[in-house]
Amino acid sequence: MNTAIAHLSDGQRRALAIAVLVGILAIVLAVILVPVVLLHRHYDQAIADLDDRIGRYRRVAAQAPEHRKALEAMRDRDGRRFLLKNTAPNLAGAELQELVRAAVEGNGGRITTSQNQPPRDEGRFRQIGVNVQFFANTFNLQKILYALETQQPYLVVENLTARPLNAFRGYRPAPGQEPEVNVQVDVAAFAAGEADKPGAAGAARTGAAPAKAQPAANPSGSRG
Repeated sequence: MNTAIAHLSDGQRRALAIAVLVGILAIVLAVILVPVVLLHRHYDQAIADLDDRIGRYRRVAAQAPEHRKALEAMRDRDGRRFLLKNTAPNLAGAELQELVRAAVEGNGGRITTSQNQPPRDEGRFRQIGVNVQFFANTFNLQKILYALETQQPYLVVENLTARPLNAFRGYRPAPGQEPEVNVQVDVAAFAAGEADKPGAAGAARTGAAPAKAQPAANPSGSRG
């Protein structure tokens, strides 16, 4: 190779030296610049992905007030299904009387008296009570209690007294006839208090409902 270079003219040697120098510079620049270009492209892609993600988060955040209102409404609706629909004491009392009447008469009972009790405020809720007296046989009484304690809104059975109609010694009902009892019972339900009415200022919206007593056993083995 040295012999070949020796036969070159001075101009050719200078051109060859320049070409070699340019080649070396090109290799050095490629070694330096290619990683920089690749790294720059990587960061450009990462920045574009981050901008796209931030844009999605901003769109979701812009919808947060609407979602919050929908969640509040859902919590409010789900919690209030366990309460009486009416909040005024007289209307809530009438609603409770109708619920109790349907449960008693729909399961073979006969109501003799029904009287509302004074309402009691219990925090965010107002307890509405009614005292009911009715006749029913023992089998129907079991169904009535089950109906009262398993429906919505929640009803709580309190202070139940049952007296047999024929309490004299040696009495036996006719074959196939259930003995009847005279039942007196207090039934309570809950309504929203003044501070928990829809639209009231400062109302706490947690969707909570008052605790409910354990339902009585189903005499027929099913809820239906």
